[in-house]
Amino acid sequence: MVRVEGKEYGPVDEDDLREWKTEGRLIRTNELQRVGEERWFPAGELPEIFADDQPAQPSEPPDLIVRRRTWREIYRETIRIYRGGFWRFMLFGLLTAVPLFVLQWYFPRVPLPDLTSGSVESMPAVTMPPICWLMFALVILVWPISTAGFQYVADDVLRGRQRSFADQFTAALNRYGRMFSTGLVAYASYFFWFFVPLTAMVALLAGELSVFSLMLYLLIGAFMVYMNARLFINFLFWEQTAAFGENGALLALRESRELARCTPEAPRLERPLYRGAIIASIWVLLLLFLLIGVQFPFTLIRLSGVENPEQAIALMKTLAEAKTPDTLMIASDIVSALVNLMFRPLLAAAFIILYYDAKARRKMSNG
Repeated sequence: MVRVEGKEYGPVDEDDLREWKTEGRLIRTNELQRVGEERWFPAGELPEIFADDQPAQPSEPPDLIVRRRTWREIYRETIRIYRGGFWRFMLFGLLTAVPLFVLQWYFPRVPLPDLTSGSVESMPAVTMPPICWLMFALVILVWPISTAGFQYVADDVLRGRQRSFADQFTAALNRYGRMFSTGLVAYASYFFWFFVPLTAMVALLAGELSVFSLMLYLLIGAFMVYMNARLFINFLFWEQTAAFGENGALLALRESRELARCTPEAPRLERPLYRGAIIASIWVLLLLFLLIGVQFPFTLIRLSGVENPEQAIALMKTLAEAKTPDTLMIASDIVSALVNLMFRPLLAAAFIILYYDAKARRKMSNG
């Protein structure tokens, strides 16, 4: 039976209903009643008639960026991201590079003790000028924006997404609280597990040395290295999980740990934690090599005319006690700052790829 606007028609069979539907005389909201039953129900609930009209359930398209990658692909995509986002990387990097350079420039020089006299005097107290405190506070304030901006630039280039620098900056600013809180927990953990053991080691050295104290000193040092290595692994992807996730600081760090330690059964070079450690180590070594390389000419110029260790010590003391840096030192500092500024995006580009690689591996591991 069919009821339309209070009028009942029928009984009819399914063929009649299909014909009425085709003619537009039967729609999903019309009521039907099976013969012998009392319940009326919408015609749309009858799959035999309206099965073809069921709206398709929208399915989320797969994220083609989240996939496993070979070492060759990591290298190739890192270079592509670095080149594609170079100038935007530089803009976000300048947010912290400029105040850090000013901080280094105005940081008080610490005079060296007079080693030629045979007696070592105690180091004088160092008072930081207000501009150093101001620059230090500025670095802390803008660092979350710079870090999040690096992630968004790398992600946009990887996806081929066109977004203005203003939009990327706004996105980084909107993530300020999550980036700041997550970074605070991460670096506070590093600070605790580095300086607390270091303080204990210094206290042991200040006391009377013995075989027991020396063994304890080495044991504390090994424990400090072990804890910081664990923190590095657990915090491997914290910048990405804080920038792209919706969780708070602790859950973002937890996700970072899960991504780093997923697929423990895979070969070592296929595990995210080993890949991250290898790439970070290569980056540090290359950075040190470049810094030494760019500083070498300045060092040669500085040491020209120095013929013995006493003259070298006197030169170092003169530089340390100088009120303001000379032209050669300023040029050396500027070159070093530029190397750091230009080299930092490489690590961000590599780790955004490792982040999506780790997500794909965790998804496959979880089935």
